[in-house]
Amino acid sequence: MRKRIAFITVNVEKLYQTSLIEALSRQSAALGYDLVVLTHFVNFDNETEHLKGDENIYTLIKQLSLDGAVIDLGSFYSRSLSKKLEDMLCEKGIPVIALDYVSDRFESCLQNNRENFRQLTEHFIKVHGFKKIYCLSGPEKIIHSDQRIEGYRDALTENGIPFRQDYIFYGDFWVNYAKDFAARIAKGEIERPEAIVCGNDFMALQLCLSLAENGINVPDDIAVGGYDGTPDVSSYQPSLTTFGNAFRENGIEAICRLHELISGEAPTQSIEVRPAVKTGASCGCKANTSGDAAISEKMFARDMSMGIFMHSNYSSMMNNVKNMEECAIVLAQNAYLMDFCSDFFLCLCDDEESTNSGYTKKMLCRIAYSNGKSDITPRKFSLDTLIPQQELSDEPAAYICTPLHYLDRNFGYCVRRYRETVVFEQYYGEFCQVAANSIERIRMLDYEKSLNEKIQRLSERDILTGLFSRKGLISRTDTLSPEQRYYGVIYCIEGAEQLRGQYGSEYVRQIIVSFAQAVNLSCARGELAARTGSEEFIIIGKCDDSDFPEQLFVNALKSNLKMTEAQQNVSILAKLRRLSAVTDSSTAPTDMIAQLEERLEATRSSAGDRSSAYLAKIRELRYNVYEEPQIEWTAETASAKIGISTSYFQHLYRQFLDISFNADVISARLALAERLLASTSLSVSEIAEKCGYPDASHFMKLFRKKKGRTASEYRKAKDNSSDSQTSA
Repeated sequence: MRKRIAFITVNVEKLYQTSLIEALSRQSAALGYDLVVLTHFVNFDNETEHLKGDENIYTLIKQLSLDGAVIDLGSFYSRSLSKKLEDMLCEKGIPVIALDYVSDRFESCLQNNRENFRQLTEHFIKVHGFKKIYCLSGPEKIIHSDQRIEGYRDALTENGIPFRQDYIFYGDFWVNYAKDFAARIAKGEIERPEAIVCGNDFMALQLCLSLAENGINVPDDIAVGGYDGTPDVSSYQPSLTTFGNAFRENGIEAICRLHELISGEAPTQSIEVRPAVKTGASCGCKANTSGDAAISEKMFARDMSMGIFMHSNYSSMMNNVKNMEECAIVLAQNAYLMDFCSDFFLCLCDDEESTNSGYTKKMLCRIAYSNGKSDITPRKFSLDTLIPQQELSDEPAAYICTPLHYLDRNFGYCVRRYRETVVFEQYYGEFCQVAANSIERIRMLDYEKSLNEKIQRLSERDILTGLFSRKGLISRTDTLSPEQRYYGVIYCIEGAEQLRGQYGSEYVRQIIVSFAQAVNLSCARGELAARTGSEEFIIIGKCDDSDFPEQLFVNALKSNLKMTEAQQNVSILAKLRRLSAVTDSSTAPTDMIAQLEERLEATRSSAGDRSSAYLAKIRELRYNVYEEPQIEWTAETASAKIGISTSYFQHLYRQFLDISFNADVISARLALAERLLASTSLSVSEIAEKCGYPDASHFMKLFRKKKGRTASEYRKAKDNSSDSQTSA
């Protein structure tokens, strides 16, 4: 790859910054370097989630191959970010030039503010004959303010005008002080001068406007001069007399000095820029419009493009995309919104890798808009190349990299490439953010789809055993071939209610889980196995040519159950009731399942079991209660599920199960509490909440009453028992 210089800055939508980048790029290209600009959009000093996502772009300092860097910390408002950037550059171990600020860590490259400001002040003295000239500088005790004041003093001294300290005013390099300064002059609080030279253009322009608002004409009453020559204020009236091109000259010098640090050789070629006083109407001169045509053209083009963007359907189109393919198509359709002089690349992090900060080693180029043509073919590339290798320019170019994120969720980055003129639309940040919002919406749609599929899969599985649920079994049997014959076997573990009352719910759960494990081991020929009720299981398998096609499975299950009984010291076989059925040409597997369940219920009735049309429903309800005891179970809602009155439901529940419904709910909750106390480190209060008791004190009283000891004593006894077994 070609050698690279990084330029780290912010506010690149300003013409001042694009003009500076253009100068840096031209000088870099002349010395054989690509210029990689790393920048973000939200220039505030806060810690919002969005700003964290924006600032992620600077992790490219660590990740990209760079030969040197120029850092423009004066453009950053966040001091914490400034320190992070300096730290990253120090760790990178590459030559760094601090552009127009004093650094104790890097070599600094400062504008010749003293000489430039001397020339500006001298223009007001020699050309216009002013002697009472004020200097409105920046904040006190910073080098840029001090140098400008020294230049102002030099001009006065050289022209025989006494320097007066009370003619020096310290501003803010912004507009607030200038407004107040103009008002104080108008009120007579500050004696009116002949002219005022300002430390930058923004203060000077605001001073002109505020003086006019207060009835003071510029330049007839007071002449005003600015400094920097920023093109961003060139369209305002009165046109500003300023000192221009010094920032471009300084940028070029920074690249040349960086090249010398990188290569050890003096630069062979330097782009020529001539800083000078640029006259305007604010000092009383006839405005010098040479060079304004190019700036005016840029501003006109920017205003026109803003109008096109505002009336485009881009945002609405992006709001309707449902996947990344559609997103890339819409981006390609709207690439015309970016200046034709530039190329555009949208690069996403590789989903196969994960990263908490920064970018993945492999990136995915989702759209490349180059030379007026769009390519939406997804292409993986190495992060080192910034964009796909085949897209790299044959000639040195400038690459402006901006973040692509939603709040602090990092998606990737966008790259603009320029070979000559640098044009950065005012709405480009919004263009990228709309794309990021759409990517986040696509991510959420994908997540919702995945979550729904997961919920669907979970609903088709029995939570306790891992076998299919009845819903899952029906779903699978619906897809079985109608040409194939199938057998079905239904098993029921009898007497579970009595076992719960005698040994507790945990004992019954152990039997159910053990039986399910044996069933799973016995499904060696592709059988479908499901837990269809609290103690009911159904197995579906393909028929062979034998008279009893289920026999192979039945024999395998018996063998596995005997082994389970021996290992776990439980009795299961004696408690099983089994029925079998086989499909024929008129019976589908789902019909066979219903027939098996009906036959089981009829068999129970004929065997003198506590028969009732509601028995199966009450058993299923009890199964649900013990699976999720933390739910707010009431006799009213339970009876409504079954479709009978509350009093009749309570009567049947006690008749069938030898326990009241409310007492059974308490029993189920305390059984869950025992499991959580024995197997987790949750606090008693947390366990109370998970068992459906928001009032922990009520839970603790209830537990002690029912179990004969406190929850803490129960946990301690279980812990001691576990330790004893471990020691043994």
